Amino acid sequence: MRRRKFGWGRDRDAISGAVTAVMLLLIISSVISIVMVVFVPAWGESDESQHMRRTLEQFYALRENIDAQVLRDSPVSTSSKITLGNAPSALLGFSRSTGRIVSNPFNGSLSVHNQTDPADIFALSRGNLTYTSQNYYIDQQSYIYEQGAILVAGPRDAAVRAPPHFGVSKDDGGNLSVSMLFVSIAGDFSSFTGTENAIIETRLVVRDANIYEGGEWTLGRNIRLNLTTPYPGAWARYFNSTLTTPLTNLTWQTQYNLTVGAGFVALDLMKVRRLDLGVAVVEVRIK
Repeated sequence: MRRRKFGWGRDRDAISGAVTAVMLLLIISSVISIVMVVFVPAWGESDESQHMRRTLEQFYALRENIDAQVLRDSPVSTSSKITLGNAPSALLGFSRSTGRIVSNPFNGSLSVHNQTDPADIFALSRGNLTYTSQNYYIDQQSYIYEQGAILVAGPRDAAVRAPPHFGVSKDDGGNLSVSMLFVSIAGDFSSFTGTENAIIETRLVVRDANIYEGGEWTLGRNIRLNLTTPYPGAWARYFNSTLTTPLTNLTWQTQYNLTVGAGFVALDLMKVRRLDLGVAVVEVRIK
């Protein structure tokens, strides 16, 4: 009677191959998990931070273009680029983030008028241009072009990063000379979302400038800047820091006063003997 021989050696080879394959899968899974948990967020944060810096620089360039149009009184249209987001990277398609830009000629306004008579208006401007990120890895940020200034807003706070054209000086008697030039946004409401480049086309429609002095201004007049804005705290801090610098050195409640409320800030300036006031109307189109 012949005994049947079993292929233990071959079976052991098969088992060893299966174990090796399982171990390789575990190693690959571990590597992918490490990449997903550690490296992908780091790459995403880096890409989104770089994009935020680039977009802020583009907002500064937009402001410079508008300033040049206004100061030269040029009716020629100018184009500025704003990068809305990051396209997916070549590595597994990660690091994709979008952004949204909105031109709103109806959001926010600034009026300059007699402190005791709101109907006695010297100037009025309105509107803003806002970029809002839609990041995955870092905090959301908004960049706002408003009244000739650039504001940066995060989840908890906002600040004026590039100031408007606004200045105050005083003489030995405490009388003030005030100069300001604000930009009013005109055109249609428009909004774009995506990762591509948005082209912001701006065109100066009109610039109105007036100097108020002499006559009833000789004794000094009290004026008020009434600003409606989604960022009253940022504007209040800007006005307060500007007016209390050693160069200006105004006294609160004597030479100026600030009132901050929900969606507005009011700045009162006392004993103004000269007011150099300008408003530029700029049409904005997003392509």
